[in-house]
Amino acid sequence: MQQKKDGIIKSLVQIGIPMFFYISGMAATFFNTEGRGFGLFLFDKILRLILPFVVAIFIFLIPRLYFGQEYEDFTRPDGEIEENFWVFTQKTLPDVFSKLSWLWYLPALFIDCILTYPLLAWTIRRARKIPWHDRDDGNIILMQIVIFIIWIAVTCLYFDTEKDFGVTYLFPSSITLVCSFVFFYCIQLAIYAEGCESFALWMKLIGPLSSIALNLWKNQEPDMPLHHVLMMINYDAVFFSQGIVDQLYFKQMLRTRKTVANTAASPFYIVFAILLYSLSSPQNYSDTGFLFFYPLYSDYTI
Repeated sequence: MQQKKDGIIKSLVQIGIPMFFYISGMAATFFNTEGRGFGLFLFDKILRLILPFVVAIFIFLIPRLYFGQEYEDFTRPDGEIEENFWVFTQKTLPDVFSKLSWLWYLPALFIDCILTYPLLAWTIRRARKIPWHDRDDGNIILMQIVIFIIWIAVTCLYFDTEKDFGVTYLFPSSITLVCSFVFFYCIQLAIYAEGCESFALWMKLIGPLSSIALNLWKNQEPDMPLHHVLMMINYDAVFFSQGIVDQLYFKQMLRTRKTVANTAASPFYIVFAILLYSLSSPQNYSDTGFLFFYPLYSDYTI
């Protein structure tokens, strides 16, 4: 009974993680990218996410790891229980990023905010029907390319180096994320063309399909927390991005959805949506490895 209860709780938590990043993406659309710019956006996220994260490491995380030494092996520095709190802190800090526990979402959200900022600025411009400007829109695209290059190079070559997982799994996962962003960027160029408003609704497929594609690079390797967190950030970036476009194009999506609902094909769309949900929903809590739980069943054919 306890195992079943733990499984249910874990499932609810993992369902909440995608929703948390999705809603965060929706909330990000209220930032005035045209008037304030990336510098103020970055400062705001450092103040709201990174500063609390650093404070929480010393106030919450280190004490939690210290008192958890008797119960969890990963909390012990050098594999042994350290009784002296200050010595424990000194030994833990160099590896603290692999022991973030429930604090992982703060740096993950910060990274996703930076990864998706150019898409946010682009989507706001397109949703407001701001005319194409070679300098402004070109800079947005250039910024997105530079951010992705830095993200892939730093994480794959310098952070996720154990067992060469950065190159084997994280790199293709990040390239998959880049491809999903390409679709987010390109489809928006056609939405306001005559007869193409329905493209706004079809953008809703990018998130689920990208999650399914990211599953191709997921592995169940134990004791690789940093690798799994970095992989999870790619998923979260998809959720965050989907929240951005859904919030800014909800009127067009709603109009198209009402039109589709009045057709004879609507029952088939519902069945398709349920099947798609089973492939992209994080509810599977057996044989799952670490942080993310895709698809609903471990066997796709089920």
